[in-house]
Amino acid sequence: MRAQASKDGLTLRVIAGSNNVLLAMDLIESKRHGCLGFTIERTDLDTGQRRWLPNLLRFPSDPLDRSELKIVSPPKKKKGKTKSGPGKAPDMEVPSVSTARAPLQKFRWGDYTLDPGKRYRYRVVARYGKARDIVDTGKKAEQRHAFDSIEGGVTVEVKTENNSAKDAGVFFNRAAAASRAYNLRYGNNDPEDIPDALWWLSRGLQEAVIAFIGRAVDSTFAVHAAIYEFQKPDLLQALVQATKRGVDVKAVYHGRVKPKPKNRKENPDKTAAKNAAAVKAAGITFAKPRAADPQGAIMHNKFVVLLQKQAGGKLVPVAVWTGSTNWTDGAIYGQLNVGHAIFDLNVAAAFEDYFQLLHADCSSDEMKKKTVELGPVPKTVADVKQGMTPIFSPQSTLDMIGLYADVCRTAKVLMVSAPFELHKDIEKTFDKRAPDTLRFLMADKAGSFGKKGAVKLLENDPGNEVSIATVIKSPLHDFQGALLEDAESFHHVGVHIHSKIIAAEPFGEDPVLVTGSANFSNNSTRTNDENSVIVRGDTMVMDIYATEFMRMFEHYWFRAHLEGKTKGSKTKSKGKSKKAQMARLMGLKEDSSWTDPYYKKGDQKMLERLVFAGRTEA
Repeated sequence: MRAQASKDGLTLRVIAGSNNVLLAMDLIESKRHGCLGFTIERTDLDTGQRRWLPNLLRFPSDPLDRSELKIVSPPKKKKGKTKSGPGKAPDMEVPSVSTARAPLQKFRWGDYTLDPGKRYRYRVVARYGKARDIVDTGKKAEQRHAFDSIEGGVTVEVKTENNSAKDAGVFFNRAAAASRAYNLRYGNNDPEDIPDALWWLSRGLQEAVIAFIGRAVDSTFAVHAAIYEFQKPDLLQALVQATKRGVDVKAVYHGRVKPKPKNRKENPDKTAAKNAAAVKAAGITFAKPRAADPQGAIMHNKFVVLLQKQAGGKLVPVAVWTGSTNWTDGAIYGQLNVGHAIFDLNVAAAFEDYFQLLHADCSSDEMKKKTVELGPVPKTVADVKQGMTPIFSPQSTLDMIGLYADVCRTAKVLMVSAPFELHKDIEKTFDKRAPDTLRFLMADKAGSFGKKGAVKLLENDPGNEVSIATVIKSPLHDFQGALLEDAESFHHVGVHIHSKIIAAEPFGEDPVLVTGSANFSNNSTRTNDENSVIVRGDTMVMDIYATEFMRMFEHYWFRAHLEGKTKGSKTKSKGKSKKAQMARLMGLKEDSSWTDPYYKKGDQKMLERLVFAGRTEA
């Protein structure tokens, strides 16, 4: 949902996903002079609860008091679990303050603490005067919950998308960026010992998979699943329980065994063996391995087709669950992943036809002939039709890469999430940026964008913002690290960002989204069994993806900023020391000079202000 309002020269635009909103502010030129930032209040319209949104940055005139710092002692190590070295010193958890006391000095912000299908009101107030007076007024407003003591502003009401509904069935887990929120909720403790913590990390993702399978209520339904890593007991049991309801269940899992590298004593890729062991442990007889050559290829899909008997008893595909989520603990509780339930009959039918090819264990040559028929690849983004277009691999050409490169090249605003190295044709689109374009590039590792040093080259272009997965020392990190290092497949070791997303024109009326299992690479196109879905013109779905993308992007960017790794943090206070980090936290300006780049023609920040506020002129 998108809503907007203006008052006294201040405009507020709110873009609501299911669990997050993006807030975009804009001030007319005359109102930005003397503005020290924005105070933001949120009201839950269903409960009446009001709160100031937080800020980690402060005015220099509002320094941290030692008593405000929470000393976080390292937890007791579990034998064979944590990889942290002995004798690690206690860390300091820096408290957030409210924007009543520390106004936001940006023209966009995110609120990532919402529930799906609920109504919220946002009030944004532009703050003027002396910083010291704002701090004093804000402290009183914080302590007394005197929300009305800070008057004025502009208000907007929105309702978050209900991702339990068929037209908005998109689910993201919390992933590694949730460390701070986790510590505030569960303390400095290992989530493995806290069942509620695992539920919180899943954030509805595992539950949504189980609920999707649960739609098959009796013998009038069938469920067909193709899953790369087919191991998580809870999800395997969901299929087993479906068979007990009389549902016809069939499954295909990765069963190829990649040849052992000559320099290794044993084969590092144990995915097929782990899958087989999990199938045996669950007592499953309805699943079979995808084992046809080439053995170096992977059956990388993660989809489930729901079928229902129609008049006459014929089974017809009615929905499909797809996305980036493998059936492992690491995929649910560790990496960033997405699951997407699609209730489009044509898309479901295409996935069912593709499943039958996998279930028949067709050869690579036969697959390449059939995938073109199942999902012809549009040549350019202009050829992509409204609605949903499924694309399947392996393919005999790189037309799919060419399409994605065209999406990236022609977009005025672009978001890309890349777990692994992108194909060079896509990378090249980042080298030369057209004027007045804005790109947010998020990767698990710097290598996703190509050769060494590529990130620095991208950052030198003012139209690019780059965020790389940055982890922090904590029990949650150790827990997730153990899952991703020890329990995941050879291909997923240490991967924290696993979603594969291209979002073009995310805030416009004709957005284009690419999502699915396929990485944007040569192997994912020509070798592996993969799927992607292109969604065009669906602003509701795009709002969910865009707000989730920015949730992760901002979290990782801020971590890198505190460690002095971002363009904006490379000041006199360099490095990871507590002193340097504190200097960066005291980063609010005590005058309106922070607004200057947002009004400077050709500056990236000016373009951001206009784009997020829904204005097209630059």
